[in-house]
Amino acid sequence: MNKPILIGDEYLSQVRSYSTLGYTVKRICTLLSLSKEQRTALSIRISLPGDAYHEAYQNGRATGEYNIDAELAKKAELGDIDAITLLKERKNDHVEIDLRQQLFGI
Repeated sequence: MNKPILIGDEYLSQVRSYSTLGYTVKRICTLLSLSKEQRTALSIRISLPGDAYHEAYQNGRATGEYNIDAELAKKAELGDIDAITLLKERKNDHVEIDLRQQLFGI
């Protein structure tokens, strides 16, 4: 009988760093040079709310979004019309995404 592949917490900081850059789970697995079984295990852990990898991935994604918004806000304060427009669009997108998550869990 095959033994299940387990993945420890050794990749947590890398998952958080890569997700800050907006990388997909598939790309993160590639960058970590994981085997097929390890990729599956990590993908499952990232998808499970409450798992350390899920939290690291979500925290990284949120941090990346914040960094973009903060830079746009700085430019918008200086009167950059494109930054103002893009920041407004991103705020609306955030509201929509948050509402979709709250209502449907997606």
